[in-house]
Amino acid sequence: MSSNHGISYDALKYALNIKESYQSGEPLTVTGAAKQQRLLMPEHLLSNDLALMQYDDPLALAVIATRDPESPMALAAAIRMGPHAKCKELITGVFEVVSDATKHELVADCAKLLTKNAFSPEAFHLVRTRASNHVVEIREAYRRAMADNLRALLDGKMAAREFVEEFIELASNGNLRIDIYRRLVMKLMRSDAVRPSVKFMLLERLDRFPQMVKLQIVNEVNSAPDTPEYQTLKQELRWIYETKQKQQQQAPQTPINASKQQPTAAELVARSQIDFGAAAGMHRRNAIIKPAEPQLARNANPSIMRSGGFSTRELSSWLN
Repeated sequence: MSSNHGISYDALKYALNIKESYQSGEPLTVTGAAKQQRLLMPEHLLSNDLALMQYDDPLALAVIATRDPESPMALAAAIRMGPHAKCKELITGVFEVVSDATKHELVADCAKLLTKNAFSPEAFHLVRTRASNHVVEIREAYRRAMADNLRALLDGKMAAREFVEEFIELASNGNLRIDIYRRLVMKLMRSDAVRPSVKFMLLERLDRFPQMVKLQIVNEVNSAPDTPEYQTLKQELRWIYETKQKQQQQAPQTPINASKQQPTAAELVARSQIDFGAAAGMHRRNAIIKPAEPQLARNANPSIMRSGGFSTRELSSWLN
């Protein structure tokens, strides 16, 4: 298939991979400095100074604009798609389909405004300004909701499990900057006012956090003082790790001579998720075996430094 009309086989591949990510609930990521995977943010899509690889393809942008559950990301994708629609007649038609298929009224309005004004610079300036303001407004609304939930939790008006589930949903869907996301989680982990059960539930849902947040959580627990609460958190991390190891050992092994199949986008993302070997960063002398849980065997223990923790290099190797 020729790319003269703005569509190629690579474009279809990118679009299908993004569609699979949405179906599996995996976040969209972009490669940043030092080849680190970072969450794709609305600001990335709104910036003309960033090259976003597959996310610069009009079909990929069309999928985001129609499928993303949050309006800031969908709106930013539609705006980034605009210049492609201006230059290619076929993409113009796809852009019109996006304005009809998107689930967000604001995205449809901005797409129709660009089309009606023939993608003029003035129209682009107007929708970019509106999109930037919208991102700020949405983030502020989500932060207020998270603050209200925390107040309800501390006042005993909200159950711990409900709080954790809503916290993860609000943080993910609110398109929070990664530094803000990490800071919020760390405040919960460090706060003496937050019940230990909340922290346990956060650890149980470690796979749902962005990569940099996972690393921060593991580092925080790994280097924590030897208080009874943190000893229990370290033990919980070790138990999670050992359970993961047992599940991997019980998983059916693929025969060596089996034909290789192309992995799906969900499988590729899963391979980059946190290895719970990082959970073994607790001090061995502080390890406590749960009375109600059998001790799970594993093939080998990760190398532990004399201090009882892990080096940054070791942590990074497990997280990648």
